[in-house]
Amino acid sequence: MLAICVTGLMNGEAVPAADTVLSDGDFEHAEIGHQPPGWKIFTPDTSPGLVVTAGGPEASRKCLRGERSLSSKLVALSKPLLRPQQRVQIEFSVAFSQSDQRVFHIWTAEPGATDAGRLNLCVQNGALMQFDGRTRTWDTISRDLTPSSDIEHPVWHRLQALIDTSQDGITFRLSKPGTLTLPEKPTATRHGYRMTKAIGEIGLVSGQRIAKDAWYLVDDLDVKGGLDLPAPEAADALQSTYELWTGPPIPGDVTKIPFVPGVEHRTIHSPHEDGYRFLHGAAIVHHDGVFYANWANSPTNENGPHETLQGKRSLDGGLTWSPLEVVGPGFDGPDRHSHGILFEHQNEVWSICARFGVGAAGKKFDGLQAEAFVLNKATDHWESRGIVMQNCWPYDEPVRMADGNLITGGQDKDGLPVVAISHGDDVSRWDSVLIPYDRRLAPSFAETTVQTDGETVLAVIRGGGNVAWIATSKDSGRTWSTASPSNLPMPRAKAYLGRLSNGQFYLISNLVNRDTLVVSTGKPGEMKFQKMWKVRHGKSIPPRFPGAAKGKQWSYPYGYEHDGRLYIVYSIGKEDCGLSVIDIKELTVN
Repeated sequence: MLAICVTGLMNGEAVPAADTVLSDGDFEHAEIGHQPPGWKIFTPDTSPGLVVTAGGPEASRKCLRGERSLSSKLVALSKPLLRPQQRVQIEFSVAFSQSDQRVFHIWTAEPGATDAGRLNLCVQNGALMQFDGRTRTWDTISRDLTPSSDIEHPVWHRLQALIDTSQDGITFRLSKPGTLTLPEKPTATRHGYRMTKAIGEIGLVSGQRIAKDAWYLVDDLDVKGGLDLPAPEAADALQSTYELWTGPPIPGDVTKIPFVPGVEHRTIHSPHEDGYRFLHGAAIVHHDGVFYANWANSPTNENGPHETLQGKRSLDGGLTWSPLEVVGPGFDGPDRHSHGILFEHQNEVWSICARFGVGAAGKKFDGLQAEAFVLNKATDHWESRGIVMQNCWPYDEPVRMADGNLITGGQDKDGLPVVAISHGDDVSRWDSVLIPYDRRLAPSFAETTVQTDGETVLAVIRGGGNVAWIATSKDSGRTWSTASPSNLPMPRAKAYLGRLSNGQFYLISNLVNRDTLVVSTGKPGEMKFQKMWKVRHGKSIPPRFPGAAKGKQWSYPYGYEHDGRLYIVYSIGKEDCGLSVIDIKELTVN
């Protein structure tokens, strides 16, 4: 039964015990095919897609089914509580369909509110998530969930939330999939959303917030109130924001950011109808008078079957480029080569690229390894030196640390931030070290780029919140601070961190979205940035050929300095390889 037991004090006054509210939490007295009595539409002029249906867990014979409706506002079917509450314990059983998008959403609200407050809970991307009112981001509670493939035989979960409007934290307990037994210990405590006033109602969400063709079932909803209930635990404090940007406020209008004076743009490679029509993740290096550039090439799709590592050479400073050459040939089966890094080592040209598709399961890249290819000077062909890294996809030119080892940033098989560290000058063996992260990083593809200053290593990581995420190491990359958000705006896109010969650190990154590529620099020796220029801006040419994950963009930059000029390679629409050349004198910060 949906019951509220009211005890304790509200606004300094004693609150009497409450009777059962007017409707039933097991929906047994409701009519199938209709909205349950006692519930109301949260926002006028909307049509929530929630009706009573047959088939709840255990002895229950009815439950409430929710699904997407065409209404685009704050759409929910809402149940007012008998009296406003300071502290509540909400429990319910829930099952939901399979989707990468949102399949379930529930909230609480103040009496008569027009938005959610405190509890703002959903299932999306396979995770149970609470909306954090401080950061305005979705914060994962648990991924121990099982969607239902058949609505006639749903996989039920039991969820409890303890909420107090005088406290920031909401404590959650989640049963194992297919059971209704709550664990003794809390599953997690997360920060609430907005509200400080009393809780007046609970809403089950519909509208266009729910994925197309998704559904969810709710049953045995039970709400209790009163200060005699257990109090929620305290939510974790936010990590402090890392000051990566020390310059003046960055204009919200990117057209007000100047272009780098004298920047030159070239195209290294464009696709052809009968060739490899996907390109991404370019790298570049100079050796013995020759520029080498390479990238991931696949016939159609990003990370698709038959992906290879291919490249070109330039003998005239990057003005013209040779025909394509194969570096990592790929495979006929599920294994594949992809993009990686280029560098000089002991008078040889090395390329270390990602290889994945076969091996230990990963959330992003099964069996992720990195394979080395070295240019044989006698034959002028690339030869494999075998697997040199495990569980790391490297992203930037290795740099020497104070302890003599080299380091490069990357991501692991689950899309998490990682670095790889050489054994001195032996670059055939690298150790992978994961970087811990605040859950608000919300890693999806946490591509990481690093630079050093003595024993200190700075890592810039792709993450959530539209900012660059930062981690630091004080012991040459062996241990790391927990990655935290910075004050430098950056969308979810790979960046590149480098150091110029004049001692200035630089960061090449996207700004706002992938329509703008910028370079930021600071004073020599300072691992902070205070001046920014545009490198590319506006819509790139559209992709000419079909393929997954393509779109207009300037993205995935990689920088390399040679003879006083900074060479930046990047993807154009994930089909072309672009090159921009900058005189480093134009990047001076006094």
